Amino acid sequence: MEGRENIQDHLKKIKLSNLDTRSLSFLALFIAFTAVATYLHIPGPSSSYFNLGEVAIYTIALTFGAKAGGIAGGVGSALMDIILGYSIWAPFTFVIKGLEGLLVGKISSQNEKKFDRKIFAIIVGGNVMILGYAIAKAFLLSWAVVLPEIGIDFAQMLIGGVLAIPLSHHLDNYFGK
Repeated sequence: MEGRENIQDHLKKIKLSNLDTRSLSFLALFIAFTAVATYLHIPGPSSSYFNLGEVAIYTIALTFGAKAGGIAGGVGSALMDIILGYSIWAPFTFVIKGLEGLLVGKISSQNEKKFDRKIFAIIVGGNVMILGYAIAKAFLLSWAVVLPEIGIDFAQMLIGGVLAIPLSHHLDNYFGK
Protein backbone atom coordinates (compact mmCIF):
# COMPACT_ATOMS: atom_id res chain seq x y z
CA MET A 1 0.00 0.00 0.00
CA GLU A 2 2.83 2.40 0.80
CA GLY A 3 4.34 2.22 -2.71
CA ARG A 4 0.92 2.73 -4.25
CA GLU A 5 0.24 5.83 -2.14
CA ASN A 6 3.54 7.50 -2.90
CA ILE A 7 3.89 7.00 -6.65
CA GLN A 8 1.79 10.06 -7.56
CA ASP A 9 3.83 12.36 -5.35
CA HIS A 10 7.06 10.66 -6.42
CA LEU A 11 6.39 11.21 -10.13
CA LYS A 12 5.30 14.81 -9.64
CA LYS A 13 8.67 15.59 -8.04
CA ILE A 14 10.93 13.83 -10.55
CA LYS A 15 13.86 15.66 -12.01
CA LEU A 16 14.83 14.69 -15.52
CA SER A 17 18.52 15.06 -14.68
CA ASN A 18 18.52 12.18 -12.18
CA LEU A 19 15.74 9.70 -12.89
CA ASP A 20 15.67 6.60 -10.72
CA THR A 21 14.64 3.13 -11.87
CA ARG A 22 11.15 3.45 -10.43
CA SER A 23 10.46 6.71 -12.26
CA LEU A 24 11.89 5.41 -15.53
CA SER A 25 9.74 2.29 -15.27
CA PHE A 26 6.56 4.26 -14.75
CA LEU A 27 7.43 6.73 -17.51
CA ALA A 28 8.06 3.81 -19.88
CA LEU A 29 4.64 2.37 -18.99
CA PHE A 30 3.01 5.75 -19.59
CA ILE A 31 4.77 6.11 -22.96
CA ALA A 32 3.58 2.62 -23.90
CA PHE A 33 0.01 3.38 -22.75
CA THR A 34 0.00 6.54 -24.88
CA ALA A 35 1.46 4.70 -27.87
CA VAL A 36 -1.14 1.91 -27.66
CA ALA A 37 -3.99 4.42 -27.28
CA THR A 38 -2.64 6.32 -30.30
CA TYR A 39 -2.39 3.06 -32.26
CA LEU A 40 -6.18 2.76 -32.01
CA HIS A 41 -6.76 5.10 -34.93
CA ILE A 42 -8.97 5.93 -37.90
CA PRO A 43 -7.28 7.62 -40.90
CA GLY A 44 -8.44 11.19 -41.55
CA PRO A 45 -9.23 13.00 -44.81
CA SER A 46 -5.63 14.07 -45.47
CA SER A 47 -2.50 12.68 -43.86
CA SER A 48 -3.63 12.65 -40.24
CA TYR A 49 -5.73 10.27 -38.18
CA PHE A 50 -8.22 10.21 -35.30
CA ASN A 51 -6.92 8.33 -32.26
CA LEU A 52 -7.48 7.77 -28.56
CA GLY A 53 -4.09 9.16 -27.53
CA GLU A 54 -5.69 12.10 -25.71
CA VAL A 55 -7.36 9.68 -23.30
CA ALA A 56 -3.92 8.46 -22.24
CA ILE A 57 -2.23 11.88 -22.26
CA TYR A 58 -4.98 13.54 -20.22
CA THR A 59 -5.32 10.65 -17.78
CA ILE A 60 -1.57 10.57 -17.13
CA ALA A 61 -1.27 14.36 -16.88
CA LEU A 62 -4.28 14.70 -14.56
CA THR A 63 -3.16 11.85 -12.32
CA PHE A 64 0.63 12.00 -12.32
CA GLY A 65 1.42 15.60 -13.22
CA ALA A 66 2.93 17.81 -15.89
CA LYS A 67 6.26 16.05 -16.42
CA ALA A 68 4.73 12.60 -16.79
CA GLY A 69 1.99 13.95 -19.07
CA GLY A 70 4.46 15.85 -21.22
CA ILE A 71 6.91 12.98 -21.60
CA ALA A 72 4.23 10.36 -22.27
CA GLY A 73 2.36 12.65 -24.66
CA GLY A 74 5.40 13.71 -26.66
CA VAL A 75 7.32 10.46 -26.83
CA GLY A 76 4.42 7.98 -27.01
CA SER A 77 2.53 9.90 -29.69
CA ALA A 78 5.61 10.68 -31.83
CA LEU A 79 6.73 7.07 -31.60
CA MET A 80 3.37 5.91 -32.91
CA ASP A 81 3.50 8.44 -35.77
CA ILE A 82 6.73 6.76 -36.87
CA ILE A 83 5.38 3.22 -36.45
CA LEU A 84 2.14 3.99 -38.34
CA GLY A 85 4.00 5.55 -41.26
CA TYR A 86 3.30 9.20 -40.46
CA SER A 87 6.98 9.98 -39.83
CA ILE A 88 6.77 13.48 -41.24
CA TRP A 89 4.45 14.37 -38.35
CA ALA A 90 6.66 12.95 -35.57
CA PRO A 91 8.68 16.12 -34.78
CA PHE A 92 5.51 18.23 -34.71
CA THR A 93 3.70 15.61 -32.64
CA PHE A 94 6.57 15.39 -30.16
CA VAL A 95 6.33 19.12 -29.46
CA ILE A 96 2.54 19.53 -29.72
CA LYS A 97 1.52 16.48 -27.67
CA GLY A 98 4.35 17.02 -25.20
CA LEU A 99 3.21 20.59 -24.60
CA GLU A 100 -0.41 19.44 -24.40
CA GLY A 101 0.38 16.90 -21.66
CA LEU A 102 2.61 19.37 -19.83
CA LEU A 103 -0.08 22.08 -19.79
CA VAL A 104 -2.88 19.74 -18.74
CA GLY A 105 -0.76 18.43 -15.87
CA LYS A 106 0.43 21.87 -14.79
CA ILE A 107 -2.96 23.58 -14.89
CA SER A 108 -4.84 20.70 -13.25
CA SER A 109 -2.33 20.43 -10.40
CA GLN A 110 -3.33 23.87 -9.17
CA ASN A 111 -6.35 24.11 -6.90
CA GLU A 112 -6.28 20.51 -5.60
CA LYS A 113 -7.59 18.73 -8.72
CA LYS A 114 -11.06 20.21 -8.64
CA PHE A 115 -13.38 18.99 -11.39
CA ASP A 116 -13.69 22.38 -13.10
CA ARG A 117 -9.90 22.78 -13.03
CA LYS A 118 -9.53 19.47 -14.87
CA ILE A 119 -11.99 20.61 -17.53
CA PHE A 120 -10.20 23.95 -17.91
CA ALA A 121 -6.83 22.16 -18.18
CA ILE A 122 -8.14 19.88 -20.93
CA ILE A 123 -9.67 22.82 -22.83
CA VAL A 124 -6.37 24.73 -22.71
CA GLY A 125 -4.22 21.70 -23.57
CA GLY A 126 -6.62 20.55 -26.26
CA ASN A 127 -6.75 23.96 -27.90
CA VAL A 128 -2.95 24.09 -27.93
CA MET A 129 -3.04 20.72 -29.70
CA ILE A 130 -5.65 21.94 -32.20
CA LEU A 131 -3.75 25.16 -32.93
CA GLY A 132 -0.40 23.36 -33.11
CA TYR A 133 -1.66 20.83 -35.63
CA ALA A 134 -3.45 23.55 -37.63
CA ILE A 135 -0.14 25.37 -38.03
CA ALA A 136 1.73 22.13 -38.80
CA LYS A 137 -0.88 21.09 -41.39
CA ALA A 138 -0.77 24.50 -43.05
CA PHE A 139 3.03 24.27 -43.13
CA LEU A 140 3.23 20.68 -44.42
CA LEU A 141 0.10 20.57 -46.61
CA SER A 142 -1.91 23.77 -47.08
CA TRP A 143 -4.44 25.93 -45.30
CA ALA A 144 -7.17 24.23 -47.37
CA VAL A 145 -6.88 21.02 -45.34
CA VAL A 146 -6.80 22.73 -41.95
CA LEU A 147 -10.54 23.28 -41.47
CA PRO A 148 -11.72 19.68 -42.02
CA GLU A 149 -8.88 18.39 -39.86
CA ILE A 150 -9.77 20.69 -36.95
CA GLY A 151 -12.93 18.62 -36.46
CA ILE A 152 -10.84 15.47 -35.96
CA ASP A 153 -8.59 17.20 -33.44
CA PHE A 154 -11.59 18.66 -31.61
CA ALA A 155 -13.20 15.21 -31.41
CA GLN A 156 -9.98 13.79 -29.97
CA MET A 157 -9.94 16.51 -27.32
CA LEU A 158 -13.61 16.03 -26.45
CA ILE A 159 -13.54 12.23 -26.29
CA GLY A 160 -10.18 12.30 -24.51
CA GLY A 161 -11.54 14.63 -21.84
CA VAL A 162 -14.82 12.77 -21.38
CA LEU A 163 -12.95 9.50 -20.79
CA ALA A 164 -9.88 10.84 -18.96
CA ILE A 165 -11.66 12.78 -16.22
CA PRO A 166 -13.45 9.76 -14.72
CA LEU A 167 -10.36 7.57 -15.26
CA SER A 168 -8.15 10.05 -13.43
CA HIS A 169 -10.74 10.33 -10.66
CA HIS A 170 -10.68 6.55 -10.16
CA LEU A 171 -6.88 6.52 -10.20
CA ASP A 172 -6.78 9.35 -7.66
CA ASN A 173 -9.09 7.31 -5.42
CA TYR A 174 -6.91 4.23 -5.92
CA PHE A 175 -3.80 6.14 -4.93
CA GLY A 176 -5.58 7.71 -1.97
CA LYS A 177 -5.73 11.32 -3.18
